[in-house]
Amino acid sequence: MDNYNIPGLAIGLVAKDTILYAAGYGIKSIKNPQPVNENTIFHTASVSKLFTAQAMMMLVENGEISLNEKLLSIIPELNHTDQRVEDITILNLLNHTSGLPDVHNYHWGNNNQSEKSLEDYILSLNLKLKSEPSTQYIYSNLGYNILGYIIEKLTNTSFDNYLKENILNAYGMNSSDFRYFKIPDSLKTSPHSKHWITGKIYELKTYPYTREHAPSSTLNSSATDLCKWMISFMKMLDSGNSENVFDEMTEPGFSAYPHIGLGFQLSKVESRKAIGHYGGDKGFRSYLLMIPEEKIGLVLLANCDYEEDFRQEIIHQIAKRMLTCGNF
Repeated sequence: MDNYNIPGLAIGLVAKDTILYAAGYGIKSIKNPQPVNENTIFHTASVSKLFTAQAMMMLVENGEISLNEKLLSIIPELNHTDQRVEDITILNLLNHTSGLPDVHNYHWGNNNQSEKSLEDYILSLNLKLKSEPSTQYIYSNLGYNILGYIIEKLTNTSFDNYLKENILNAYGMNSSDFRYFKIPDSLKTSPHSKHWITGKIYELKTYPYTREHAPSSTLNSSATDLCKWMISFMKMLDSGNSENVFDEMTEPGFSAYPHIGLGFQLSKVESRKAIGHYGGDKGFRSYLLMIPEEKIGLVLLANCDYEEDFRQEIIHQIAKRMLTCGNF
């Protein structure tokens, strides 16, 4: 933290069904230097996508939708002049092969809180693709925001409410929420950045939240709560059910780019298969990593957006030590 001038971070480690370690370091804000602890809430950015993907797979498991279903069969009112949009499937949205572009301006300053924010945003778009569906990997936050709207349509409730009730609360993540305005002030951290000329650290005035980007980006959570999720998710993977749809999330979803599953980014740590996701938005960085065959998981949350390699420098070293130690 001293080397990279990180104001505050939190780390959580799990093995099997146990939280081995959860702790905070540093401060929530350079203007109000209260200490970070294991329950301090951070903006997790794209770690949010894991939860959106899980919610979609829950609907697949319940038979409410299939991965091969066409996007326009669910949202026929989507505006598009590009006829290739007709070929986009749910699978394409999950593994970033829809051809949709990424979001280039999040307009965090809008701070929309209306339950219609996501619907209004998605239906205001005129969709145009950068490539034919199923032909290229193009990382798309837009695709995940559309998945969130699909969840709203299929469940007749807001995306945020559905995730809160069916995943966050169900897994004991009671302090977490996609809606920043629901987080108690006592748990919040502030976003920080670094002046590119002077190197001075400063607190950003705008927190990265506006409701239309919830499915791709706005889960607010703590090290403790994310440890609870990792334990529960790995138990679900280890269910022994040969038709477990959640296993599909952890397998390569596109042969031309084997580093992406359904929601998960795929990698290896010490030759073991690792699944997880990096997160980064204005003022925050995060990294969640699980090694399912060893039943271990690690998460790091930080309230700064610079020198971001510290995420893997910390987490990968801890993961290697955990793998070496074994027998938790």
